[in-house]
Amino acid sequence: MSTGTEPKERARALMEAGRHEQAAEHLARHLAQDPADAHAWAQLAHCRFRTGDWEGALKAADEGIAADPRCDDAWRQRALVLPYTGLKGGSTADPARVRLALDAAREAVRIDPREPANHSMLARYLGLTGSDEEAYHAALTAVALDPGNPTARFNLAHFADVTGRPDVREQTLRETLRLDPDHADARAALAELQADAGRMALPELAGEYGAALGARPDAGHIENKLNLLVLRLLRRTRWFALLCLTIAALAARAFPTRNDATALPAPLGTRLWAATAMGLVWAVGAWYLAYRKLPHGARTALRSHLRRRWVARLPLLHAAWGTALALVTVLAPLTDRAAVQTLVLTGAVPVVLAMWYGSAQRRVAREQQERTT
Repeated sequence: MSTGTEPKERARALMEAGRHEQAAEHLARHLAQDPADAHAWAQLAHCRFRTGDWEGALKAADEGIAADPRCDDAWRQRALVLPYTGLKGGSTADPARVRLALDAAREAVRIDPREPANHSMLARYLGLTGSDEEAYHAALTAVALDPGNPTARFNLAHFADVTGRPDVREQTLRETLRLDPDHADARAALAELQADAGRMALPELAGEYGAALGARPDAGHIENKLNLLVLRLLRRTRWFALLCLTIAALAARAFPTRNDATALPAPLGTRLWAATAMGLVWAVGAWYLAYRKLPHGARTALRSHLRRRWVARLPLLHAAWGTALALVTVLAPLTDRAAVQTLVLTGAVPVVLAMWYGSAQRRVAREQQERTT
């Protein structure tokens, strides 16, 4: 004979396995027998939230509160789901619902101030309402109550960042990784922090992003960071083209000064050495200093980016254009100085314009981001 607790126990096992839809069915059967079980209502709210049924999750949380207003789990689930209800398309949460969620989180803390998850939820909504300092202290309390929880420590690192505590942020990220070496967000954030401080080169940062994605393949925000970093690496190839054009201009005597030799064409040996120097620029710059240091995962992302996005191919096309005209300038035995100058400028101007335009666009984007934060 089955007991009323069996569906609840099965639901708990299914939730641990990530099968929230089936767990919700077992919880519904349990609640049909025991509608006064507030914690079961809270678990049902969590399952419905995980399956995207936000309105159903809110209803279940409210049923749990009605069954037992002292159930902090039900209040916490209400806080979690409230900002998601009423969302349509790409709209953001209604500030009024966020304030209601903050009230629910405060109530959960009032009911059970020893529960770390209540303080974590409170920190979340304090941060969303602009109370960053309070959010930091709430996250700090959550860590003090549950020092072995890597998620609580990662949340603390976030609020340490927004409240201007970089040393606390770095230390907390390291502690997060000590507790959970596969914590993808902590690994990516720590790598980014080290790169910003000049302690990590871009290829190494790309490797850290790739490793973080390996631990959590569905982390779209980390994948976006890796894609942007790949673009930064590809844009560097334009500098190689400009350096090649500079070598070509010097070797081919495109812009001689008063003391320079002016006879054209330049000696063949000089021009061949210039072509060799261009090859060294690409070999040392693109291969030895950049691509060679990329881990396998980051190399795969680079190749995939080049196949899927034409924007990623543009920097390489610019670099190829400039390098090709640099080679023509030194290998062709031109006797007309105007033709030599035209080749150099034709190779350099599109590359320089692309670099200037990209830099201006990124500067505008940074200014807009600063105004919105």
